[in-house]
Amino acid sequence: MENRLKAYCDKMAEIIQKNKTPNTISMELLQGTTSIEISKVAVEDRVVISNYVLKLLSKEQRKQLAISLIEEQVLKQRSLLSHWSTITAQSSMIDTGYIAQHLVSLQTQIAGQGMRGKGDDLCDSSEVKAANFLDSLDKNGATAPRWNFTAVTKDIMERFLDYKAIYLLSIDNNPDGDFRIRIWKVNIHEHTILRNRYIEWMNKLGYPKFADTANKPSVNFQLFPPNNGTNENFARHGNGRANGFPKLHIPLENTPGSELIFKAEIINNQVIISQF
Repeated sequence: MENRLKAYCDKMAEIIQKNKTPNTISMELLQGTTSIEISKVAVEDRVVISNYVLKLLSKEQRKQLAISLIEEQVLKQRSLLSHWSTITAQSSMIDTGYIAQHLVSLQTQIAGQGMRGKGDDLCDSSEVKAANFLDSLDKNGATAPRWNFTAVTKDIMERFLDYKAIYLLSIDNNPDGDFRIRIWKVNIHEHTILRNRYIEWMNKLGYPKFADTANKPSVNFQLFPPNNGTNENFARHGNGRANGFPKLHIPLENTPGSELIFKAEIINNQVIISQF
């Protein structure tokens, strides 16, 4: 390991190993990360640092970091954006896509790719998708967030069937009206209901579109998350129309190939993690 990279890792290891109280780990790590000139670190080395740090962190430390992340990047961010939204009439939605990736990395101890943009979301070739019900009303008062799997080539479309894992994050309200975040881990090789529907969708819609190469086609497989304000634990696909696909409930829990790996609720302005 290159000397400067090793020095960064050693510094982070010292902080983690000295930490005795998990609820202080975020502030203590902040002192270490602010000393790293991350802009001068190569992308591949950022992944090395991240994987090293994530593997050292205990489960309780990672849970506390997840709580801190939700407090800083969701609760506080949402409050600040609500202020600006009142003044500008612009959306107060937060970018849940990147927050989802941070949370998945904290839960799984798998680093990202060290940069934003196209490509796999995690360094083990897994995919992360996020859907946010909060602050997402359209002009008619409806809200319909979804997990989008967009493909601009046939190869990208088919990659869905080979993902090491697919992590689906939903931000919504529970039946009591409390803010809630859930993450499901899907193994597309074992989840036959989802796999079979995706193959059906490719054959009926995907492949015919890509056969028309003149129009530079793209396709988007859309999964709708469990309904806001319910305890539903299934995704939905299909609109039941004659030119579409039959309505299908795709279980995300208590089924081979999918499990709930993260659940947090904000109760009385406190982040409570019940599944990690």
